[in-house]
Amino acid sequence: ATDDYVAKGVTTAHDGGVTTAMWKNYMTAHKRGMLKNRVQLLPKHGWFDFSLAPTVQCGTPLTKDGLLSMGAVKLFQDGSLQGYTGYLSNPYHSLPDAISDGSWRGYPIYNPRELVNIVTRYHEEGWQVAIHGNGDEAIQLILDAYEEAQKRYPRADARHIIIHCQTVREDQLDRIKRLGVVPSFFVVHTYFWGDRHRDIFLGPDRAKRISPLRSALKRGIPFSNHNDTFVTPIDPLLSVWSAVNRITSSGQVLGEEYTISVMDALRSVTSWAAYQACEETSKGSLEPGKLADMVVLGDNPLAVDKKAIRDIPVLATIVGNELVYGSLE
Repeated sequence: ATDDYVAKGVTTAHDGGVTTAMWKNYMTAHKRGMLKNRVQLLPKHGWFDFSLAPTVQCGTPLTKDGLLSMGAVKLFQDGSLQGYTGYLSNPYHSLPDAISDGSWRGYPIYNPRELVNIVTRYHEEGWQVAIHGNGDEAIQLILDAYEEAQKRYPRADARHIIIHCQTVREDQLDRIKRLGVVPSFFVVHTYFWGDRHRDIFLGPDRAKRISPLRSALKRGIPFSNHNDTFVTPIDPLLSVWSAVNRITSSGQVLGEEYTISVMDALRSVTSWAAYQACEETSKGSLEPGKLADMVVLGDNPLAVDKKAIRDIPVLATIVGNELVYGSLE
């Protein structure tokens, strides 16, 4: 896995749902020198023995070399739009015969009170919380839980996260800004699933707004863009390409008004991603005092045609001043 990641220029990855067994395996892999890139571990609610966690502070190194670090507690509040399990405020655009009820909107994993109680407990203990939410109704419940937790136990700079945040509405982005929540968008969905979201799951109006990066940017909301193996392959440059082009697999543009600049797209997989992970003081940009994690590309993404960004080769990947992929010659 690390060979695959460093070949795509990934110096830090997140494992968004680490169980007790996985945690122990990561520690063993580290001791054996098997890790080539850094990994932030996000303990999975209900599946992790929290007595193993030496800290609740996101971004704290778990090993002296910083190859492993502590992440947020990971929860799920709905499923996927393409699986008809994302929780929407309005019914799906088109439904299969197996779902005869035309009012189907998906469903939440936790009821509102249960989600508030879970989030509040972790928030009170000092954890950062990251919740998977694709549908706008799931996002609404997540924001309600984050806001209620802050009301009960005010805490500055909690940086709670919404993972995917696909169908977030404009009014919800206003709440995200006010609450200091960090969206982790899934913009490559515009390529891999955009046509199907437009024609089957969401319809044209909602589909063009998935991962509305420009709307977040206008509000000054820092966000990241992720891949989600095995839903989509690991490829940060493809995320950048999708953010600036929003081209579907059929070659159509889906929501051009939500595209962003190449520089901002690069920030979403570097410095803003480091901010989300509470690691902005040690990584995310090339500055004195930060880790020597960097990628050498075969061309300048700021200079090539925007549609050619995804084709730029990764020539070398360096983690902690060590060449872990490619060549510098």
